[in-house]
Amino acid sequence: GRANLAARTFGSGTINQLQFGVEGFDDSSEAVQTHRGPGSDNTEGAYLRTDSITLGRTVSFEILFSPLESEIRGGQWNLGYILSTRTGNDRGYFLTQGGPLPSNGRTIRSSMGNSHSDPNTTTVLESFTPGHWYYVAGSYTAGAGNVTWTNYVADVTAGQNSLTVIGPFTNSGGTYPLGSSPLGVGGRWHAQESFSGLVDEVNFYNEALSPEVFQRHLSLLAGDRIALVVSEQQGDLVLSWKSKPGKRYNLRSSTDLSGDPAMWPVFADQGNLAATPETNTLTIQRPPDSERYFVIEEFQPPPVVYHFSDFEEDAEGWTSLVNDKTAETNWELGTPSATTGPLTGANGSFRAWSTNLGDYGPNSDISLRSPLIDLSVATEAELSFEIFRDADGFGDMASVRFLRGTDLISLGEEFPIDMSILDTDWTAIRIPVPSNLIGGPLVIEWNFISDGSPDAFSGLSLDDVLVSD
Repeated sequence: GRANLAARTFGSGTINQLQFGVEGFDDSSEAVQTHRGPGSDNTEGAYLRTDSITLGRTVSFEILFSPLESEIRGGQWNLGYILSTRTGNDRGYFLTQGGPLPSNGRTIRSSMGNSHSDPNTTTVLESFTPGHWYYVAGSYTAGAGNVTWTNYVADVTAGQNSLTVIGPFTNSGGTYPLGSSPLGVGGRWHAQESFSGLVDEVNFYNEALSPEVFQRHLSLLAGDRIALVVSEQQGDLVLSWKSKPGKRYNLRSSTDLSGDPAMWPVFADQGNLAATPETNTLTIQRPPDSERYFVIEEFQPPPVVYHFSDFEEDAEGWTSLVNDKTAETNWELGTPSATTGPLTGANGSFRAWSTNLGDYGPNSDISLRSPLIDLSVATEAELSFEIFRDADGFGDMASVRFLRGTDLISLGEEFPIDMSILDTDWTAIRIPVPSNLIGGPLVIEWNFISDGSPDAFSGLSLDDVLVSD
């Protein structure tokens, strides 16, 4: 049957962060991009969920997905649910990025049973490449108080056309939910701990499918290879292929056809090639070998980071300004220690910028400016940062401005920070960089203004500043 999936958000997540109609695995398909913002497990996310699917004593699944982040940081578990069900103490975590505590969020795993622990978990991918598409499948059989299962995986972006088999494995105790259970796609079965990535297709079956069935499905997927045209021109080889915006390409080569083409070495440093749609053309010196074979590997590059500061090591280039006459308040870097508000930086770190490390003063007008951020090669960019608001909720104000790096002229609109909110934890904020600042140097300014009343609050704290594409 079909499941009626509905959008699910948590924390500061919005429906708009769940993107539909994104380019899928190939030109014939579309994907959904699920979202996990920076911060703790429940800070920000958007994914898909259905209230109920019914699982029997044998079940299989297959999914085509692409993780976009190399690791998950900032949470207690560092865990993102890709496919998850749970009822009571019965866990059906069919696929997760990360695993049982402690987790580094850099593996793909499958967990079943009465506890989220290593004896109930297999590792499907010990490592992965962000932006690659992976086909993962599994067959599960519930026994007398346990589950036995086998997983199958292939990196289809890398051209793998044979499944890697993981298992069979029998867990230490408990089963997945037998009967009706909610299902999360790209997130937890009820809320939080979402997954940052693309999901093209998900299928569940009410039987334990054989590896031959999964291999046949993979072969159908892998049939759409990139056609590489090779010609000779004045003693050189000219290679051309159809390319897609935003993709990157590796030219891989071997002197024989043995082995997986995805494992062939990159030829003559011709890797990470930018797309020039609709066609890429590459000219190389003709190799001296009597036989040599070439393939083109397409992949989605990870996000480009133009600037990141967590302020733990240093804050080189950051400038604090006092715009008022009394200087009761300044932007100070260190461990917050006011009467109220945060006592650490974001994610338990030691250092953050605060409007005084103690309580802020009255009649203050202060600014904090970033170092120059080079956006000369950017086509678009987004600012994200963590804040902790702890003020009287009435007369205080804060905002973010984008300044042209050459003359510090403010361009674009000023983005207000709502200081009427009294945060109980660090909160992620995301702001698109104005398009008229793309292509040159940029300075970002945070401004804080307090009213005339003396208050025993910390004011505004700032941490984990990121500018990326």
